[in-house]
Amino acid sequence: MFGDIDHILISSARVGVHNKTDHGKAIPVNKGEIVEGRIIRPIPPHHALIQIKGRQLLARTSVPLNPGNIAFFKVEQCSPQCILKLLEVRPGGQAAVEGLLKGGAFSGFPFKFLTDVLGPQMASLEKSGEDVPHVLRQMWGLLRGISLGSHEVVRPELLRSFVDGSGMSWEHKLSLLALSGLQSSDQAKAIIDQDLKGLALKLLAGGGAQGLSNEEAIIRFADGLEQIQLLNVSGLEEKGRLFFVIPMQWHDGFAFAQLLIDLGKRQAGGAKGKDEDGVLKLSLFLEMSYLGPVRVDASVFKRQIRVSFLVSNREIEGLIRYCAPRLKEQLERHGFSLEQVTCRSEEHSNLVNTCLLDALIDSDEHYINVVV
Repeated sequence: MFGDIDHILISSARVGVHNKTDHGKAIPVNKGEIVEGRIIRPIPPHHALIQIKGRQLLARTSVPLNPGNIAFFKVEQCSPQCILKLLEVRPGGQAAVEGLLKGGAFSGFPFKFLTDVLGPQMASLEKSGEDVPHVLRQMWGLLRGISLGSHEVVRPELLRSFVDGSGMSWEHKLSLLALSGLQSSDQAKAIIDQDLKGLALKLLAGGGAQGLSNEEAIIRFADGLEQIQLLNVSGLEEKGRLFFVIPMQWHDGFAFAQLLIDLGKRQAGGAKGKDEDGVLKLSLFLEMSYLGPVRVDASVFKRQIRVSFLVSNREIEGLIRYCAPRLKEQLERHGFSLEQVTCRSEEHSNLVNTCLLDALIDSDEHYINVVV
């Protein structure tokens, strides 16, 4: 699970000495050439690290690719950016491109792996009267505890509680524990019991996941969470951006909110970039039971807020505009002034596929694009 950890975050700037204007020279290929590549690591939802002609390259792709797969590409374009057309994928993954395209949409990654396996597993064990393994009960309780309820009032400490319990700060907790000096095993147990990633690793290490209907889901959760953690490290250092997926509990299951926080790019030494003026930017995407897919982009300067909504039809657009005065009143109660509210509609098929994680990786800096 932790192998090749240094490869997950390799950005185009670190792959080689080439810059944005040198995409065509990133790999020695000619237009029309058929090249072979090995998939080193997928970076869901839209990227993968691929080795071609001895070079490790970051690729943007809408096709889910599995590590270890051997893929064959046709060079469609060399300059200004290398574009490869995926022709064939050989084992160890799907045997055909059509199979790869199924079920590849980004949805709740990586927490959906847990909700899909733990929910039915817990319901089945409780219905049969069997004893629920303690670690499973812990995981299920913690997962629900860090999730936002459908009728829950959003608390100011919600994001902090989510980060603390979701596994996003697992390694940081371990480092603090190591630096402070481990006095007893109870200290480590207390950290594990309140951390979703810690519990997942404990479950896997102890063999307790074998009784699950899908042990692979626990592994994929831990791997996927690790990828988002590492992408956040890169995103914060290079762009001042952080990305979170927050589970939301509905009466019939879970939905997932995407949150992107843009703190502004910082120069060396911690100074803000020349184009930054202290504006905090937030983007939120979620799919509501009545409103459908909704994207919200907000900017906050001091205590002044500007908000734009993107929805999937005119009726919801009208509802948002109608509720704007109430939003203004609520913000004023908390000492903020709402300077501007805009709302527009977008095609449902386009809006529902929104992935804010793309903002952590600058598409202009990719060496290659993979198309089908």
